Amino acid sequence: MSYTRFSLMIAASTVTMFVLMYLNTYAWEHVFFSETRLYMALVMGATMAVIMLAFMLGMYTNRALNIAIFAGAVIAFGAFLWLVRAQATVSGTSYMRAMIPHHSIAVMTSERAGIEDARVRKLADEIIAAQRREIAEMRYLIADIDAGNLVRDIAGTPPPEAGSVADAIARVRVPTLDLEPLGRDAAGRVLPQDGGCRFNTSPETEPVLWTSGDGAQGAVMVNNTVIALSGDGGTFAAEGISVRVSELGDEGDWRSDAALVATIGPDFEVGYRGFWRCG
Repeated sequence: MSYTRFSLMIAASTVTMFVLMYLNTYAWEHVFFSETRLYMALVMGATMAVIMLAFMLGMYTNRALNIAIFAGAVIAFGAFLWLVRAQATVSGTSYMRAMIPHHSIAVMTSERAGIEDARVRKLADEIIAAQRREIAEMRYLIADIDAGNLVRDIAGTPPPEAGSVADAIARVRVPTLDLEPLGRDAAGRVLPQDGGCRFNTSPETEPVLWTSGDGAQGAVMVNNTVIALSGDGGTFAAEGISVRVSELGDEGDWRSDAALVATIGPDFEVGYRGFWRCG
């Protein structure tokens, strides 16, 4: 058997392992290129080269070339393992592209596991909601950073203070709040049931924004409170909160077709990429 055939076999196996790493993502829209997954596939490819050549030494008789393959595989194993653990080449956007499929795995396992205990089911549902929201936020941040909008500093957490439980409840930090999934019935408490539009962070979730048919009203939920908004074009606002929706146009694709930016209070702003549907 030729060494060229051996090399092609290792290369094909490495590519196959890289692709297989994405089979446990929840949805195709969550598949993004991941440097970490690539390095892990190369670690496994180097390991496979050593194991397969060791088992087939009788078929490959060039001693010098065998030693070179073993040595090269060991060096490649060490180099790619270091890259996996050091994350030396991973930037902010490549970090998020790696985290999206990782979050997607958490959504799949949390949603489909046969959970019987109500406490564990509640925990799993919270994980699902958090992971889906963060996937939509990372999509927005990837696009924003790629467009050149790099933020180097944000307000940090204030130092802790002594106090009572009442003080702790009163000190809920705005950055811990977020737009929560809002069902149509709940939105109907402040909106007419006349169609309108809605923004979903993913196709599987309830919308985080509903609007009336004429676009003059909107509804969001923050901290389990349904808030009525006044609409003006793509912006919906009430005292202390503003929600802006923009369609992506040619920039949109099957992963997302709109962006939503929510501002809560004077300091907190969060953006998502998702899906804008009307009617």
